[in-house]
Amino acid sequence: MKRLIIATTIALTLACADSISAAQDETHATNLPNFTVTAPPGQYETYFVDLHTGYGLEAFVGNTHNQYVQAAQAAERSEALRKRGIAAQPFVAVAIDNSIGPGVAKRVLLFDSAQSTVAIVDVYCKRAAPAGVKHCQLYPRQVQANV
Repeated sequence: MKRLIIATTIALTLACADSISAAQDETHATNLPNFTVTAPPGQYETYFVDLHTGYGLEAFVGNTHNQYVQAAQAAERSEALRKRGIAAQPFVAVAIDNSIGPGVAKRVLLFDSAQSTVAIVDVYCKRAAPAGVKHCQLYPRQVQANV
């Protein structure tokens, strides 16, 4: 009898494990008085900054952990293509994790081949945003060359 109870407990635990992971992948929506916050599964946000100097930044922002993992993979693929010289656009790709707290602030430095700073891009993201509005804003600054 004791073995039957243990076997039943293990079987129920394994059966519930699939439903738990599936529940984490569903779309979650929170309705507040002025806006709706949604996190569609598998979609990360993409931001581009063209610095008009031959350099640019492509930021992949994940607003959930799963989105961040996918954004990091996309950034790695994009960087690999750029380093081989076969990218459609020569933008430096970075992944930003916006899933940890209420927001994130990152500073991205862009260097040329001589390791001189060419541009600084400040990225500010917030977790909650009105429907249809992006979660992040990018503020690029070009660095003047010391001649």
